[in-house]
Amino acid sequence: MSTKDNQKVYFGDKKVSKENKKDGVENIFTKVSDNYDLMNDVMSLGMHRLWKRSFIHTSKIKKEDICLDLAAGTGDIAKLISKKVKGKTIYLCDQNNEMIEKAKERSLNEGFYQKCNFSVSSAEGLPYENETFDKVFISFGFRNFSDKKGSLNEIYRVLKKGGKLQILEFSSAQGKNFSKLYDFYSYNFIPKIGDLISGDHDSYDYLVKSIRTHENQEEMLELFNQTGYLECEFENIFRGIVAIHRGTK
Repeated sequence: MSTKDNQKVYFGDKKVSKENKKDGVENIFTKVSDNYDLMNDVMSLGMHRLWKRSFIHTSKIKKEDICLDLAAGTGDIAKLISKKVKGKTIYLCDQNNEMIEKAKERSLNEGFYQKCNFSVSSAEGLPYENETFDKVFISFGFRNFSDKKGSLNEIYRVLKKGGKLQILEFSSAQGKNFSKLYDFYSYNFIPKIGDLISGDHDSYDYLVKSIRTHENQEEMLELFNQTGYLECEFENIFRGIVAIHRGTK
């Protein structure tokens, strides 16, 4: 194992090895898979549905685009993409098998299965050929990657030249008073609500802490630049509680 692989990364508010973070995230999302959409409602006060629609609406997807929904969760992003593309051109990938099974079930029940391909894989070792995708989307999954730079490099590999990466993720709230209010809600209410709806205080506590130790808007932009993406930018939403980062290969 290389020195790089031994580097510590944040898992919640604790620093652990990349392998331990990967295993920890896997365990958490296996536990929350049955309540994943409800979990996102709790984390965002239901706003994630609007944010995701805006995320896809502003991405300028063309009918012929081949799209990767990475950290696909239960497939809500893929469903939005399915309304904009034709053919079997959507690839859903998540490192958690239970999540992919939920996405398959959703796609069958909600009528977009015929446009989808499914894979179980980490973002650090994607099972796709070089220059496969026109667009790669990550929605509220990037902060859970165990090797963020490695993931950005791997995404760069599978993007076509001129292809775009777009990440929607919790970020750093702007404004001192607003930030304090959001922190108070996050730390005092989200784990308690999670405990009430699923009996799982610890997973929600991790998710709150994972937001606080994730890179802020400018740090994310620097990660994009370091990896070689062009036209890098970010857009704050809801006073920076979430942000969309974009980059082009």
